[in-house]
Amino acid sequence: MPSSVTSTNLFRRLLRPAALCAGLAGCLLMLARAQNAGGLAAAARSIPVGVENLHAVLPSFDATGRRTSLITADVIRRVDDDRLYAEGFALEQYATDPEENLRIELLTAHYHMTDGVLRSTQRGKVTRGAFQIEGDSLIFDTRTSKGLMQGNIRTVIFDTGGNSGD
Repeated sequence: MPSSVTSTNLFRRLLRPAALCAGLAGCLLMLARAQNAGGLAAAARSIPVGVENLHAVLPSFDATGRRTSLITADVIRRVDDDRLYAEGFALEQYATDPEENLRIELLTAHYHMTDGVLRSTQRGKVTRGAFQIEGDSLIFDTRTSKGLMQGNIRTVIFDTGGNSGD
């Protein structure tokens, strides 16, 4: 039986991509704020040059003592004064609203502390409350708060509401 498209269903179908774009932009902005406040750059500078750290766990806290982020990696190595390399990298950003929490998972990651650029050329995943997006590569510039995920993109939008009539 052919389905009829009502204006409400059409509106929902058009609204979802817009909501996804807004959500991804919000995730990248949260990542930028955390990194500008210290986050990844501060944690990276605490790692000695040339030393390989296994099963690294690097938390970040705000002035009140609340944990704002957690970086974990199977292996982290500070390549030189400016660059950090990680394998099995995960960054979790904690917001006051748990729905706004963000998790980025990368098989390998390179972070340039001077330029503030986090990049991965292998498949990565960004997860936040209502959606999950995966792509073949990720580049994020913390100075401009702009990011780019490329390649075979897969997006899952979770049904967070009671209206799942589509």
